[in-house]
Amino acid sequence: QTFHELFKTDRNCIVCAPSGSGKTTCAEFAILRMLVKNPNGKVIYVAPKEEIAQPTYDDWKIRFGSILGGGKVVKLTGETAPDLRLLNDGKIIVSTVDQWDALSRRWRQRKAVQAVSLFIVDELHFLGGDIGPTLEVVISRMRFISGQQQQNKASNSMRIVGLSASLANAREVGEWMGVSNKSLFNFSPKVRPTPLEIYFQSFDQSNYSARLMAMAKPAYNAVIRHSTEKPVIIFVPSRRQAQLSAIDLMTYHESQEGGTFLSKNVQPEQIEKIASELREQALQQVVASGIGFLHGGMTESDWERITELYEEGIIRVLVCPADVCWKLKAAAHLVIIMGTEAYDGRERRYTDYPIADVLHMMGKASRQAIDQNGKCVLFCHAPKKEHLKKLLYEPLPIESHLNYYLHDHFNSEIVTKTIGSMQDAVDYITWTFLYRRFAKNPNYYGLQGTSNVHLSEHLSEMVETVLGDLEESKCCEMSEEGDVSPLNLGMIAAYYYIQYRTIEIIA
Repeated sequence: QTFHELFKTDRNCIVCAPSGSGKTTCAEFAILRMLVKNPNGKVIYVAPKEEIAQPTYDDWKIRFGSILGGGKVVKLTGETAPDLRLLNDGKIIVSTVDQWDALSRRWRQRKAVQAVSLFIVDELHFLGGDIGPTLEVVISRMRFISGQQQQNKASNSMRIVGLSASLANAREVGEWMGVSNKSLFNFSPKVRPTPLEIYFQSFDQSNYSARLMAMAKPAYNAVIRHSTEKPVIIFVPSRRQAQLSAIDLMTYHESQEGGTFLSKNVQPEQIEKIASELREQALQQVVASGIGFLHGGMTESDWERITELYEEGIIRVLVCPADVCWKLKAAAHLVIIMGTEAYDGRERRYTDYPIADVLHMMGKASRQAIDQNGKCVLFCHAPKKEHLKKLLYEPLPIESHLNYYLHDHFNSEIVTKTIGSMQDAVDYITWTFLYRRFAKNPNYYGLQGTSNVHLSEHLSEMVETVLGDLEESKCCEMSEEGDVSPLNLGMIAAYYYIQYRTIEIIA
């Protein structure tokens, strides 16, 4: 379905499908189309996290690098001067949202930003998460640039392709990104290349630690029941828990079956030799019985060694903290998610995993072309079970949080003179996804009604508050006629990508 739209036309396009179903391939069709049709064009691929951008870059560097030659597939670093050079020389540019935001802010002065002919956004469903506001501003800005290009009848027009998990309000996201209904593909969360069976198991313990301890035995039983010979990945809330769970699994298995999780054709001497090369004490113990664990603080050599052993099938069980799920490349037949909350040091309480992370962990249970199906077992606190079911089986609804983060983005646009007056600021908001959500979900954003009067009043009020705050922190000044001009502090904040509050404290 998507191939014709991506490879045979130049229309903007969005593809929404569950994680692990091969959306990146869709982006590759669009890139090939551009290379054939416009050999001088540039592709920008933007991902919300460094851990998503890096594997994509490694993959494309090998595959597209062989066609285009060296130095044509590049990844931005976050330093302005080297990035501009990379942007000028490269053909396929991989970047994170923050890096691209910092670079594309001054698009009027930077020819290379205007020369982009294909803009790919991965993991669009992050619009509802922490990085959402920046993602939204970046897409709105690219839409604005392409709008300007069409007005000036420029020879080069930009195409925007979005990739995302299944969305409930995909049509609105599409309208905002300039995608016609014909080019919008929104597959249900149940449609996967390898079908996924999901099992829920709920625990009643109200104490967090007690609940985790109660999950240890069921986790072992799930491994034995669903996946005796095939690889398993277990996600746990923390680094310490990864080590504890690995040791638990080892003791259960030795006491009940008396065996190990090693593959049949491995000699014990071989494993002992490998184990002795690892740095961590606990790892040496568990690897001998075919279990490995990973976490963010390991030495690179240990991390690579364990993932190699897992991919070669020598060890069958891999335990890792939930926060490394984006960095981990391996897939499994069975994924077990032990608990859906982790301790957040900043908020000093246990917080739920972001739903995008849970979907990504579930997507790990698809070994395409190897398995007939994948399995996912989810352990959760009893009161959350229904809520989770609803989130995982139905498409995600997305709301915008840009209204809390407008200050810094306004500031950057004032500096580049995109916003020169109150009216410009209101026009700027009409390009965003936030503006589309106002009319659809007024209660969520605190609007009194949905008529034009209400809308414009709310917008003017919002803009006045934001500009007033910026003026207070000496980032911009307003004249009595409502014209806005940048001040030195504002320029510094925008150039070095600093928040306006930070600059206020320093100054």
